[in-house]
Amino acid sequence: MKTIKTFFTVIFILTLFNINAQSQKQINLEKNKVQIFSVEERANLQLHFYNKTKEMNLSEEVEEEYYKFLLHYVFDMQRLDDKDKDFTNDEVKEELEKLVTKMNTKIQPVLTEEHYQTHLNNFNDLLKSIYRRNGWEWTK
Repeated sequence: MKTIKTFFTVIFILTLFNINAQSQKQINLEKNKVQIFSVEERANLQLHFYNKTKEMNLSEEVEEEYYKFLLHYVFDMQRLDDKDKDFTNDEVKEELEKLVTKMNTKIQPVLTEEHYQTHLNNFNDLLKSIYRRNGWEWTK
């Protein structure tokens, strides 16, 4: 009986350490985060993209799969210019382009060709804003 109590106590303590480590990691991420858009600008961009995506009339299953990939890669894109990454402006742009390519590679099989073209147009609207905000030339 004493071994079981000890076992559960150790598991409990390890769980607390894990929770603390996760919260510390989140605090460090937030501390290093850089915002290139104001809250209002970001909300407008998200709403625009959401409305354009809704116009695609995707099935619930396809929409879920689409957003899964989209959100995964957009989160990674948002973290590219964090202070702890120490990327130059050119490196941020290069990494962004790599992530967009990876994202599109994952998304393309999920969508029909027509929906995929719409996705590219919608996402390029967002990218144009990011390029403009960072002073990069849009050549696509």
